[in-house]
Amino acid sequence: MNEKEFAERLKPWLARTEAAVGEIQATRLRAARLRALDAAREPVRLFGLVTMSASSAQTLRYSVVQRSLLWLPLVALLATLAFQSLRETDPGDIDAQILTQELPPDALIDQDFQAWLDQPQG
Repeated sequence: MNEKEFAERLKPWLARTEAAVGEIQATRLRAARLRALDAAREPVRLFGLVTMSASSAQTLRYSVVQRSLLWLPLVALLATLAFQSLRETDPGDIDAQILTQELPPDALIDQDFQAWLDQPQG
């Protein structure tokens, strides 16, 4: 009996048992088949240095992408905060602006002037 004849004799048995297999068992069989196919694939060289299976390389690639997506919002927040801190003016610049205004600096600390500013204009 050659390979083709054996496959033809086995085919009805496989078709009969395929209908009796439940969904969970079918999922397990599919996973086992994929693991067996991964084991049969040629190994992959990662960065030309390390040899590993194709499934491990794919898992590693996906985990790197997921981690980078996890850190992306934090990096964006830190970049925004750094940009804001660079935009803020120097305290010396604020002092220079106060001293060059038409209003004398003593008026800013005068309590009567503050009370006058708080009065409603009419």
